[in-house]
Amino acid sequence: MIKIIDNFFNDKKEFDKIIHHIKNNIYFKPRYFNNSEEKTKENYYGDRFVLNQDEFLLKTFIKQTEEKFKIKINEINDDCGIDLRNLDHFKPHTDSGAALLNVLIMLDGSTGITTGTVFYTDNELDIHIGFRPNRAILFPSNKLHSPHKCSLKGIRRYTSTLFIKNYEEV
Repeated sequence: MIKIIDNFFNDKKEFDKIIHHIKNNIYFKPRYFNNSEEKTKENYYGDRFVLNQDEFLLKTFIKQTEEKFKIKINEINDDCGIDLRNLDHFKPHTDSGAALLNVLIMLDGSTGITTGTVFYTDNELDIHIGFRPNRAILFPSNKLHSPHKCSLKGIRRYTSTLFIKNYEEV
């Protein structure tokens, strides 16, 4: 099951305030896949800010997720974060070790199909969801997915991911 919500934040002023806060008040650190010791382009995941370092953002994203997707979040993984990524190659992966569900919140970047997220079925590229600021996607953490590769140079995007370990439907 993949669920998509546009207008994740109903209030444009609130959304703009969050984007301003992310771009001006938080610090991103380089992140590599599987905590790799080898710091190569192939292992580079992007830059990440861990959400538990900003109570305002964490609580806001949890509250909106619960409201929009009609769930009650009981537990999240400590590695929930905001990512700033280059979109220069596909990086198919699952997050099944981190959670049961993922919520990917599209924050800021170029609107388009090749700046979004893709999902795989039987290891074959199957579903394309275009990037649109203020869009959120809920999906099972064991679903193979990747940022879409964009052929344009220098394209980056801000997204946030909540890794939900325990939840209830409401």
